[in-house]
Amino acid sequence: MSKPVTNSPLMSAIFIAITTVALTACSPAGTESPSATPSASFSILEATPLPVSQDYTFYFVAETARGLRLYKEVQTVDVAENELGLDKGLNALTMLITGQLPPFDGDHKTLWKSGSKVIGLTREGGVATVDLSLGRFDVDAESEQRAIDQIIWTLTANDPTVTSVKFTIDGRSVETLAGKVDTTASFVPGFSYEVLASVGIDQLDRSDVTSPVVITGMACTFEANVSWELLQNKKIIDSGATTAALACPDRSAWKIDLGELAAGKYTIRVFDLSAEDGSVVSEDDKDFTVN
Repeated sequence: MSKPVTNSPLMSAIFIAITTVALTACSPAGTESPSATPSASFSILEATPLPVSQDYTFYFVAETARGLRLYKEVQTVDVAENELGLDKGLNALTMLITGQLPPFDGDHKTLWKSGSKVIGLTREGGVATVDLSLGRFDVDAESEQRAIDQIIWTLTANDPTVTSVKFTIDGRSVETLAGKVDTTASFVPGFSYEVLASVGIDQLDRSDVTSPVVITGMACTFEANVSWELLQNKKIIDSGATTAALACPDRSAWKIDLGELAAGKYTIRVFDLSAEDGSVVSEDDKDFTVN
């Protein structure tokens, strides 16, 4: 049996070579060879592949008794199919403005599309600058403001580091997007009770659920009241009221416990009733299927 070699010239040479390579790899960036950076970048990208799918939050628009209001939707997006990159905020705005991902609720709509595009998105601190190429964008003052709100609320939901938003058109600052709303200053998300619908249901459209059924959502209503109806085949089969955790001006969560439901298709409708005359201020409805 051969013995271990302890101090041979060959081993010394190997040790020196290994030490030299290790020291070179740990040397300051300024002494690295030009080929080191591409190799390191390639390794990092290979180690952090894009996820197969991601959840994106979008804000769409619907008419209410108090005018246009925003409704929140969360959609799961296939990253490869939609050719998305690493910037989630930019991805969200691109899908919103081009209409690449329409609302799944038929009552909701976007005020964008019509040829508008996102050219770029830059950030400096918490301020994001959205550079647009405008298509046909002929809207009234309320619609122009809500279209701007769509961008602000969608961007800040998908990139919480953004606290305010500026706009440029084809790289240049502009006084307005459609002639009514001043865009020379930066925008921040407005008060939720002035921008969002007073009541909304969490994701349910085209969803399969199992009994017992619990419906959840958010609201900002007088004395936190939320009225509801359960429909099947367009007929009301149950109704009632619940309360959110807090009353307006706070926006907070509510839930409805529907208990055991037989298998089948249902629609849940929630609505905010005016304290003055009992009329519907805003509403939301979602379809679901009980297995």
